[in-house]
Amino acid sequence: MPAQKCPICGKMAKYENPPDNSEQYRCFECPVCGSFVISLMAEDHLAKFTIKDRMYYSEKAKAAQEGKVLIVQFLDDGAEALTMHRYDDKSVWFG
Repeated sequence: MPAQKCPICGKMAKYENPPDNSEQYRCFECPVCGSFVISLMAEDHLAKFTIKDRMYYSEKAKAAQEGKVLIVQFLDDGAEALTMHRYDDKSVWFG
């Protein structure tokens, strides 16, 4: 499993592509933030946030119910660009 700096906390974290081999998302296992999935666009967008603002997503990732995982996405509908999150079944993303 490759590693890079966690896009949320900045610590080294392992990641992989989802089981469907989508290259639009990365599935992270971070020692600080836990498990989460992030779209590549959201990863780029979060890099502009302060660490304090990014840690909001760390808390959301750790708050996921058993069997669930945080999904962080970036939405741009042309009028407004924002980062959103939701929870999904962990097995869908981590196999």
